[in-house]
Amino acid sequence: MDQNLNIQQKRAVEAEQKPLLIVAGAGTGKTKTLTSRLSFLINSGIPPEKIVAITFTNKASKEMEHRILAKNPGLNPKPFIGTFHSFGARVLREEAGLYGRSKDFFIFDSADSFALIKKIIKEIGDKDIKPSLVSNFISSGKNTFDRVEPPQGLDEDLAYTALEEYENRLRAHNAFDFDDLLEKPVSAMKNNPEVLKKYQERFRHVLVDEYQDVNDMQYELIRFLAGKKGAVSAVGDAAQTIYTWRGSNIKIFLNFEKDWADATIIPLEENYRSSANIIAAASAVLAGNNYLTGRFEKKLYTKNPAGDKVTLAELKGEQEEACWIAKKIAPPVKAGESSAILYRTNAQSRAIEQELIRAGLEYKIFGGLRFYERKEIKDILAGLRLRVNSKDEISKDRLQKNILKKRVKTYEEFIAQENTPQAPKELISDFMRVTGYLEILDKSEGNLEDRKENIAELVRFAEEFADLSSFLEQVSLLQTTDNFGNKKNNPSQIILSTIHLAKGLEFDNVFIAGVKEGLIPHGRTYYNEEEIEEERRLLYVAMTRAKKRLFISFYGIPSRFLGALPAEVTEYETPNNNRGFLSFDDEERYIEYD
Repeated sequence: MDQNLNIQQKRAVEAEQKPLLIVAGAGTGKTKTLTSRLSFLINSGIPPEKIVAITFTNKASKEMEHRILAKNPGLNPKPFIGTFHSFGARVLREEAGLYGRSKDFFIFDSADSFALIKKIIKEIGDKDIKPSLVSNFISSGKNTFDRVEPPQGLDEDLAYTALEEYENRLRAHNAFDFDDLLEKPVSAMKNNPEVLKKYQERFRHVLVDEYQDVNDMQYELIRFLAGKKGAVSAVGDAAQTIYTWRGSNIKIFLNFEKDWADATIIPLEENYRSSANIIAAASAVLAGNNYLTGRFEKKLYTKNPAGDKVTLAELKGEQEEACWIAKKIAPPVKAGESSAILYRTNAQSRAIEQELIRAGLEYKIFGGLRFYERKEIKDILAGLRLRVNSKDEISKDRLQKNILKKRVKTYEEFIAQENTPQAPKELISDFMRVTGYLEILDKSEGNLEDRKENIAELVRFAEEFADLSSFLEQVSLLQTTDNFGNKKNNPSQIILSTIHLAKGLEFDNVFIAGVKEGLIPHGRTYYNEEEIEEERRLLYVAMTRAKKRLFISFYGIPSRFLGALPAEVTEYETPNNNRGFLSFDDEERYIEYD
């Protein structure tokens, strides 16, 4: 038993072997508690091989396994500790015959699956079918128990023809796709009582990390494994549910007591990560929610010092905001403290990267590509360079590979005839229109909305230049100097990340950029109350990544969530603004002048 557990953590670790939900707020030691719970079960006499501990990421499972082996040296056999998908793959190695595969099957990743779908569509012979629509249709069908209707723009007969052929090809390849790793084990247990009995007898207890992120298919897998005995220990925080767009169902978390008879719910509310001022600010933002009430209402507290006040800055635009962040972030970086800049959309990184490069500050994009490395940006820049130099074979080769030779030829003929000087913004528009580039992206790439936002950001930057040569020169200079951030484990390297990817991480200093209407909450969520509340939770997650200092910045109309920040824990900055910081209720800030 870990001697450093607080009273609530100890209660959770030593709870009876019946359904247990540990409601673990941000920074309250959920991993330590869940790991200690697993050790406690082993030390209570449950054979390790009878325990399943399921996480969402390989990183989390490796950390849990490391801690378990440190607490229990020489443990053999070991419990299963891994992701939902790795557990599903293990089940399928035994049950593959139910689906016409052998146990040495291959697993198709998303790229393999997409390539197979494109090939099937080509053979079907309908050039108007968008592979992304078919891919989403197939994936949706494998992640729900209800019949999925094809999305708008996809004929129903063609959709089901493609689905049937896709499944036939997977079988012929002796392969499962990534979605199968959940759907097929659940289906096997649901439709084969002997299979269900085998796994319920094999495992006596199920532990689940990040329970708030569970989707319907994952929930069914947990329910089947735990069986009527309900031997499940789950840990999570409904306040950090930020993935409903990819299937997580917050109602599963909130309905724990309804789903599991005689359930115990134990809250963890002491935060060990952040200063008291940060906790007060984050809790105030979350308090305005409409869902997490009653037993799931967050009451985080900390014994940490008050620390610095939360800085809230109002800037005049994204470039000034990026410049302000670069100046503010330099001192803590030079002091060797960890720092991160978080944002709602990938497109926001462009201005921030530019200012960090100008300031000579190293940075790393966490879980993603730097702005000018993104495919759609490189394609458009290749089109612009070809316009300047028709002998640029590198750019031409790239375009022929990515948008087909026929379209490239049409584009070359267009630029040969068009000699009127135009601003870079118009030239980007020409490239998009003549090549039908958005149509190409829609048919061949995922995350179309994110890619469109990146293109829109490139256009915004292009608006600052009157001629194409100056624009391309500036981009080239940025790319040339953008090569210093490759050192591993560099404490002075700044992390740039979307908020979604930063969940689970922590930093001494956190900067949250663009906390404005249209970004947080995102414009796409305006007409859905549940999505608005998820945006609130997203901001809460971003704020609770900070340990020592938290900086929040915006331009334009401030996010509706910022009005909840307590004045006593907030300090305001308005660089280059003589009017000072206006109240969120002041009508002047919402007046636009022609």
